[in-house]
Amino acid sequence: MADKTKLMPVAARDLQIIEYRGQRVVTNEQLAAGYGTDVNNIQQNHKRNADRFIEGKHYFKVGGNELNNLRLTISQLQISPKTRSLMLWTERGAANHAKMLETDQSWNYFNDLTEFYFSYREAAALPAPSELSRLEILRMAIESEEGRLAEKYRADEAERTKAEIGSRREATAMATASAAVRKSKQLAERLGESEKHATVKAVKQVTDIEYGWRPLKKWCQANGLEPHKVVDAQFGFVRSWPREAWLAVYDVDLTDYWGAQA
Repeated sequence: MADKTKLMPVAARDLQIIEYRGQRVVTNEQLAAGYGTDVNNIQQNHKRNADRFIEGKHYFKVGGNELNNLRLTISQLQISPKTRSLMLWTERGAANHAKMLETDQSWNYFNDLTEFYFSYREAAALPAPSELSRLEILRMAIESEEGRLAEKYRADEAERTKAEIGSRREATAMATASAAVRKSKQLAERLGESEKHATVKAVKQVTDIEYGWRPLKKWCQANGLEPHKVVDAQFGFVRSWPREAWLAVYDVDLTDYWGAQA
């Protein structure tokens, strides 16, 4: 007899959107269907590995008045009147379940969830097709800073006497060059530190925890993702690993540290 809790798989981009406490979440049924398992297996994995799931971080357990409100605001969920509590899984919770199942289908569906469901609003908020590299962004920032300083320099010079122009021009030119160099260094230090990709060195600096790069490389090879190469003063260049790899391998969410960066 077919499991009554098992749903037909729905593509991640077509999932019914459920938002709870400011983030997108998925139900047991949605997760089980996408991962090719059943609801009971999802529940048992959670029960057997309770120490790996933190409420508010990996999941939300909704009950009481909040559950009644969900019945009214998200009627498409069709929550049974007999349901006393509802499990809603965050992106981190979905990653944990994919790791426990360890199947190609679960990993493929988790990757789709990350790209088309959990991160959809973030992607939609990005400006249309500009696709600038970090080197281009760095160059544009330096040029912008130089232009701003040059304008300020010209405005100041207009108020000075002719006798002061020579000495002021030299001092301001040096200040402009110095400011541009400082800006260049500050932005260069951010290479490899973003919500999309991060180097092992960058993550260690913010978490004070040592991480190995080999598990990240193995995961990327298995899932068809490529790390970025970024400039490094010590080694010439290092690899900056994608957010999905950090989340899946080490349960590190880069948006916790660099979520405000472009």
